[in-house]
Amino acid sequence: MNLYPSLSKRDGSQWLVWLASASRHMPELGRALQFLQSVSEVLDDAETLDARQVSQRLRQAGGKYIGQARCPSAASCDKIACRLDTLGAWLGEELHRGQHSSAVVEALLGLGSHVLLRVFGQCEGADDRAGVLVRSVRQFVLDWLSGLATLPQSPMERALTVYPVALQDQLGIVEPAVWWKVLASTDRAVLTGLIEEDIRAMAETQPAAAVNWRSFDKRWRRLRLKGLLEYLGEVFLLSELLRKSAVDDFEAAQAIAQMRLAGRAREAIAQAEQWMRALPKSPVLASALFDLYKADGWDDEALALAIQQYEYDPHPDWIERLSALNTPAARAQAASWRRA
Repeated sequence: MNLYPSLSKRDGSQWLVWLASASRHMPELGRALQFLQSVSEVLDDAETLDARQVSQRLRQAGGKYIGQARCPSAASCDKIACRLDTLGAWLGEELHRGQHSSAVVEALLGLGSHVLLRVFGQCEGADDRAGVLVRSVRQFVLDWLSGLATLPQSPMERALTVYPVALQDQLGIVEPAVWWKVLASTDRAVLTGLIEEDIRAMAETQPAAAVNWRSFDKRWRRLRLKGLLEYLGEVFLLSELLRKSAVDDFEAAQAIAQMRLAGRAREAIAQAEQWMRALPKSPVLASALFDLYKADGWDDEALALAIQQYEYDPHPDWIERLSALNTPAARAQAASWRRA
């Protein structure tokens, strides 16, 4: 329904004059017109530029329009939300026009990715008390994903486009299942390759008895990867992620359990033994290692571990564990502990 039928009859040149005049008194309108002018120039010259130049200039225009505010105030959140809405409306229109070459479409998608990566960083620590910025970011993401679904991208290209953006949404502005569902529909080999590369690049942590805030540095990305791998059911990669990122004995025990589930029982034993040398009095790790020994038939090692742990802490659980081991030596040791 057209609320302003008479205005709709005016052509673009008239609108440009009016808006340009109004923008002198409305800074955000002026900023929007400058952005639209910049990106329009790039698209007009797209045939004479190579793909890299088009992509670079679009990203520069988008970055300049959104701004670089860190931990923005409530007023700044309103402005960024307004800019994001404007940019999203323009981007959606350009993607759905169907008049651009594949190289330009790829550049437009890259602009959307670039803007989201910047805005996700701005949302951290933002004073978005009214929730306007979060709502705008969420809508931009949903529109961007909707646009991707209608474009002739291959599953491999879609994985490369969505993955870095999804992992950067550390605040969970968009429901994680939305991201994971899109990624699950992409090329599985490419997606798992990207995840494996991320895990390989991570610095390996060592579980410690005293965990401080430094132990949790850069853990947001690990948590995002954990959620994605659980959604995908990738047990092997999940076991490796947990192994490399455990910071205490509880997380180490989770990693051991996942390694065992992934069919890496022998590796889990070696890893648990290494961690036990660092945390010899951890009952959590000791219990996990005992179960590994028992499942693999290492009865003598399980008995020795139980005796060592009972000396540290004579907990009744170890009596029950030895009873369940059901070997003559284990039963005799359990009986002697009960008599003591």
